[in-house]
Amino acid sequence: MSTTKSPADSRKKQRLKAATDVKGPVSFMHPDDVGALVVHGSRRRGRKLTPNYALREDGVDTVKVLMATDTIIMFESFRPKGALDTAHQHPDHHSVVYQKQGRTRMRIGDKIHIIEAGDSYLHPMGVVHQHEALEDSVRIETKIFPRGGAIAAWNKLVGGKPLK
Repeated sequence: MSTTKSPADSRKKQRLKAATDVKGPVSFMHPDDVGALVVHGSRRRGRKLTPNYALREDGVDTVKVLMATDTIIMFESFRPKGALDTAHQHPDHHSVVYQKQGRTRMRIGDKIHIIEAGDSYLHPMGVVHQHEALEDSVRIETKIFPRGGAIAAWNKLVGGKPLK
């Protein structure tokens, strides 16, 4: 039997490395989940967000990171009815969102949308956006960092201390 690796084995290893090569802490992610190919978010609790991207924002969401790589951060976010964040934009990433529960008034650019459970939306990099929970709401959000650096940017963005 040959012990040399085939080109297909090498490509497979490289693809898996993209997800598992994350080292070090990720804010709002349990340390046992960092670098895992499967994360059992159902076994984790969220923590209150303390963002630093808007001076007047006081942390309106409870967040748990579900998956993290150098180019994406996926998290679940709970926002109580009436909570409103400050209008803001992100210069380094796009966000794709699935509204899992509740209703939200969503400003994207100069348009206002009512988002209901089952809806999805996108706020592209650099576009001003704002969320207001019309009901207790849960969303699943994936932030896509085309230039990489997702974990460092996420840790800085949310202002929370990484779990150790």
